[in-house]
Amino acid sequence: MNRLPCILTFLLAFGGWTTSGLGDVLIGTNDERFVGSVIEETADTVVFESEIGGRLVVPRNRLREVQRTAPPPRPFWKPPGVGKDGHDWVELKSGEWLCGWIRYVQDKEVEFDSEELEEMTLKLKDIRTLFTAKPMDAMFANRAAVQGLIVISNELVYVTGVEGVQLARTELIGITPASGKPGMKYWAGKFTVSLSLSSGNTESTDLSLSGELSRRTPNTELSLNYLGNVSEVAGVESENNQRLNLSYDVRLTRQWFVRPVLVEYFYDPLVNIAARVTGGIGGGYYILDRDDLEWKIMVGPAYQYTKYDTVDVGEKDYSATPAAVLYSLFKADITRRVKTTVAYQGMAVQEKAGLYSHHAVFQVTFEIKHRLDLDVAFVWDYLQNPQPDSGGEIPKRSDLRLDVGLGMRF
Repeated sequence: MNRLPCILTFLLAFGGWTTSGLGDVLIGTNDERFVGSVIEETADTVVFESEIGGRLVVPRNRLREVQRTAPPPRPFWKPPGVGKDGHDWVELKSGEWLCGWIRYVQDKEVEFDSEELEEMTLKLKDIRTLFTAKPMDAMFANRAAVQGLIVISNELVYVTGVEGVQLARTELIGITPASGKPGMKYWAGKFTVSLSLSSGNTESTDLSLSGELSRRTPNTELSLNYLGNVSEVAGVESENNQRLNLSYDVRLTRQWFVRPVLVEYFYDPLVNIAARVTGGIGGGYYILDRDDLEWKIMVGPAYQYTKYDTVDVGEKDYSATPAAVLYSLFKADITRRVKTTVAYQGMAVQEKAGLYSHHAVFQVTFEIKHRLDLDVAFVWDYLQNPQPDSGGEIPKRSDLRLDVGLGMRF
């Protein structure tokens, strides 16, 4: 370290050396400075290659600071077709570029139809740069939707249109094609089927079908969900139920949303329900809203009408009652190809209509290929006070089911 004052004097004497942009910098406790490269660091010393003084071994207690030069900025490059060929372009953080069409950006996911790789779902966090070829609708937190050409670059979102906008990426809620154009290509969905057949001492057939269909705008989502189960054991029907849900959500801010439309139809004659229709509204809140983790809840009033399959003589074959609805949806990405979903919808009604019921689903989804999934779902349907049938028999309160099936996304 005795060479330190002499070398620094030489540097200062010949040319007013500037350290900006030339390499790493060592600053001694007496404000002496060296420019070069840090070769090795230990708890006690720093091995430094000085551009003038050569290799130095400097004790830590003689240093005030080690300034490392940031790596040179990545040269900006974009494909020549951006803004000219009519395609949307996406650059991943890996440096790969994809050409195609953006279906939507919502829930921190980008639904992208690649020209070469077909449709895919990308994580917004994995995208470095995004260019749209045509004006699109963008929704940001705490402001009205804006329309224009959209560029996402690193942590900023630029919208070029009648109203120019430049906001942080964290404020982005959603992007969809402008003007809400009609057509099935702006819908997304999934269809899952599971079938079980057995023979021998007991012959049984189990069939489960489920389907999801949704249409999105930057701040709204229209969803239709169906679940049906049919089972036979030795030729005797042991299960036959269908459930259809329709909902429409409007996102007001990043955390708050309203559900002005909530409709459910349920059919299960084995629990003495020929038809049960529920309609309501609600307001909700996102408890968690992160890249790989989402949890939202909703509560609201509703009205429920139930038509019973059979009843005792002299008893009403229907019930109508006000209801209170609690809804919860939790999603988590375990890995890039494994996702879990926990959905719950509970209803409190008058005692004559069953007092309390719920439909709960715990599902793990394994992505097999591009659009093909393996779904494992545990379903629990519960009714506190089932209505006795015409023979006086009271159905069981709980129905439990485990489904394993293949799902196709479209």
